Amino acid sequence: MTEHMNRTWLILCCLVIITACSSRQKASGQNGIPKKAQAMFDKAITKYQYQEYAEAEELFLVLIKKYPNFGDAYDGLAKTYQNQGKNKSAIGLYRTLLELQPGHYFALYELGNIYFKTEKMDSAKYYFNYFLRDNNGNDENSDNVRRKLDNIEFAEEAMKHPANIKPINLGPNINTNLEEYSPAFSIDENTIYLTQRNGTLHPNEQNEDIYFAQRNSDIDWSVIRSLGPPINTIENEGAFSISADGNYIFFTSCSRPGGIGQCDIWLTMNKEGIWTDPVNLQKPINSKNWESQPSISSNGKLLYFTSDRPGGYGGTDLWVAKFGEKGWEEPTNLGPEINTSKDEQFPFIHSDGVTLYFSSEGHRGMGKSDLFISHIKPDGTWEAPKNLGYPINTIGEDWNLVVGRDGETAYYSTDKLPNSQGGMDIYSFKLPKEMQAQRVNYAKGYVRDAKTKKPLGASVMLTPMDNSSPTFTFASEKTGIFTVALVANIQYALTIDKPGYMFHSEYFDMPNVATDKPFELYIDLQKIEVGNSIVLKNIFFDTDKFDLKPTSTSELEKLYTFLINNGVVKIEISGHTDNIGGSSHNLKLSENRAKSVYTYLINKGIDAARLTYKGYGDSKPIAENSTDAGRATNRRTEFKIIN
Repeated sequence: MTEHMNRTWLILCCLVIITACSSRQKASGQNGIPKKAQAMFDKAITKYQYQEYAEAEELFLVLIKKYPNFGDAYDGLAKTYQNQGKNKSAIGLYRTLLELQPGHYFALYELGNIYFKTEKMDSAKYYFNYFLRDNNGNDENSDNVRRKLDNIEFAEEAMKHPANIKPINLGPNINTNLEEYSPAFSIDENTIYLTQRNGTLHPNEQNEDIYFAQRNSDIDWSVIRSLGPPINTIENEGAFSISADGNYIFFTSCSRPGGIGQCDIWLTMNKEGIWTDPVNLQKPINSKNWESQPSISSNGKLLYFTSDRPGGYGGTDLWVAKFGEKGWEEPTNLGPEINTSKDEQFPFIHSDGVTLYFSSEGHRGMGKSDLFISHIKPDGTWEAPKNLGYPINTIGEDWNLVVGRDGETAYYSTDKLPNSQGGMDIYSFKLPKEMQAQRVNYAKGYVRDAKTKKPLGASVMLTPMDNSSPTFTFASEKTGIFTVALVANIQYALTIDKPGYMFHSEYFDMPNVATDKPFELYIDLQKIEVGNSIVLKNIFFDTDKFDLKPTSTSELEKLYTFLINNGVVKIEISGHTDNIGGSSHNLKLSENRAKSVYTYLINKGIDAARLTYKGYGDSKPIAENSTDAGRATNRRTEFKIIN
């Protein structure tokens, strides 16, 4: 599911290498090594497999002392040293092995790897090139060596031009002497969620659970607390994403009862302050294969995730599923621009909806796994990914990058920095400008009954005026609260709907909003009663004209739907202007604008007997005409219930 699985996979890969080496040398007779020695070697391998390194080390040393030509024993002991971080000892053993058996396949291969991991690039190049002189085939190890030589070339150039970043540890309230990783935030960024590997459940097992903390200030957080049951169990939970409104958590759990594959994606909902029992997303999201690392888009319509299911390009790939009218649709692979024959993991779709960050072993980079950025294009394809560069990326594994709604504050987990609290810690830093996402704001609304002021549950629709997909969400039945993300360069129409009430609309001209301060809306819905009226805030005309602009369509359709759903209601459509220009001119202009809305509804099939229209010119201002903002407020179209 997370780093623990990858470390296990690394150990298994090492075992495959050792076993392959052993098998190769058995076939050649191993210079007369007796069966008793081979049995001891097999026992040492078993100890190694179960990470009992002290016992494995002792057995390998006995073998080397008794049988100084036993090459597998040198290789096995060197692997044991590597897994304990004793690289200097491992290097010495491999060099001895090369003296015994010049050109030894795995000695050359592993020496190159060790020097690569320790950033001694000249030595890594020497041994990798030495390896390829005798082993320049199409096997996996040869491919890895060629790729790492390419990585070395990339890394040397990247290190000459490092990004000016200064990672800041999130401090002892977030990070502990255990391992914390996979940070996630809801849109307001007042709560951080993370995965912690605690290792306390069983003496020989490590368990992953989800924790959270509240923001006290820009740099201070409360002490992390477990989300507890029903989300956390004795199985592993982590690698997750939270919806923009904070009400839905998509997370990964492995070996959980009710699962389909090894690891599945699960969903829990916040119902009146309590997280519900998680439900498995089932097919088509989950399969008998491995699904993990979900990332939900800010509009709640797209779920990105990692899977090794059939139909990919090799290893683990990134996939996306769309939520349609009948639920989650069949996932699609992000394609060859994103995915390679190696592993792609940890997708994070920014709340701007177009910027994707992910890790990859297959794209050209510095080390085993680097972080990349890509953007979805209007035709639905992806730009060629760009490496985030050094020192964001290193020669090791770099994962877990998420980016705040300002588009520049990044969070990631690493164990490579000196000021760690212990193990993997979570850090933040500012992204270089060319690697930033778009700035995103959000609106938080409080829906109430206009008379009683009691909270109302309601349907909320946010429609981008660039014709991209609308966002649908709900105001809570208990609190009346909803949250929606607003990308900085888009204009939006917002409508709030509840049966038995008149709908409410808002307009957000985000390109002209100068502040990052979130919008707070107190929305009082009026019941459908004679005399009640609302302003249609998303009806637009050019200056001094009465032709409806195309951006008015979503609001007009909302009014049309309201009239269809409330078939006995009769309304008056009224036009109003500011006081610029003559009163008679303003009266005529306002009447023509009201008539344009009337005509649209008639052409849609609304009975003319249910509609009237009237212009009031500048006679009914609702704001001062002495300012631009006031005059803009007075230029409006309303409708009122008349029967």
